Amino acid sequence: MPLVNKTVLPRYGSRVAVVPVPSDPAVWREATREQLAVLLAVMAEPEFSYFSVADKSGATREQIDCALAYWEGAGVLTLAAADNAAPLPAAARHVPPQAVPTQENAPRMRSELPRYSSEELARKLEANPTAATLIDCCAQELGKIFNTAESEIIVGLLDYLSMDPEYVLLLFAHCAKSGHKSLRYIEKMAIELYDAGIVTYEQLDVYLRRLEKTDDAEARLRDMFGIGRRALVKREREAFRRWIGEWEMPLDVVEYAYEITVNNTREPSVPYTDAILEKWHAEGYKTLSEVQAAQAARTGKTPKDGSFNTDDFFDEALKRSYGN
Repeated sequence: MPLVNKTVLPRYGSRVAVVPVPSDPAVWREATREQLAVLLAVMAEPEFSYFSVADKSGATREQIDCALAYWEGAGVLTLAAADNAAPLPAAARHVPPQAVPTQENAPRMRSELPRYSSEELARKLEANPTAATLIDCCAQELGKIFNTAESEIIVGLLDYLSMDPEYVLLLFAHCAKSGHKSLRYIEKMAIELYDAGIVTYEQLDVYLRRLEKTDDAEARLRDMFGIGRRALVKREREAFRRWIGEWEMPLDVVEYAYEITVNNTREPSVPYTDAILEKWHAEGYKTLSEVQAAQAARTGKTPKDGSFNTDDFFDEALKRSYGN
């Protein structure tokens, strides 16, 4: 049958999406189904939302990120990142005011979320269609099908903790990436985050980035302090997160503080190293060269192998912090 030219008459409804056309036609041919679906979903919304795009396109968060990178490379989109965050405009991460717990409306916390009967769960899913979509998206992130008890946890995050769907999806994406696919683990983590006041998408994004950075450095820190494979105690865990995540200390600076610790105490000590790094952080030192330059300025000589008199470089706060 010969090809026949056709006239296509679009039927516009109440909404219209304008799609940029790439200069290279091959971009269309090489795009995957997910990439095309993500582009249409993005263009259909005035504000970017991972949750909305996932709902419309059926793509996972990872597929959305890959699609955005593809279309940016093709010159179709420009991704504006806030504070080196994920490719997501800050204004798009809108959290309704009523979704942010305050002292007045914050629920009374406990070790787990409430459980719902089958009838209660059905009513809540009917009243909030977003919840059903969120359950599907979270299941995709973990690569599993949720049972009723697991679905209850997600409903509890929305209903009991008033968490935003994008917040929940980001939390699930992080847990999936780190290999924690137990819903009980995610439930516990969500409650701990809530108690810590990390209740908006932006706060969670910053927290998880710091946490992932610390996790990447943990193996080297464990080896440095001779911790081995045992579980970190609370003081160790908090110190590592503070050094790497919060203070953003380079590992060579941490290693130098460790050398000073061993030279002065004859043994590894996380509290002693923590006191040294806290002092350097307060002084504003960010690199090993800055630390060594400060030492040279105070002692009149360049320290070697982390050996110098701490009394010349630290005040009595170091001794008090270490417990001497």
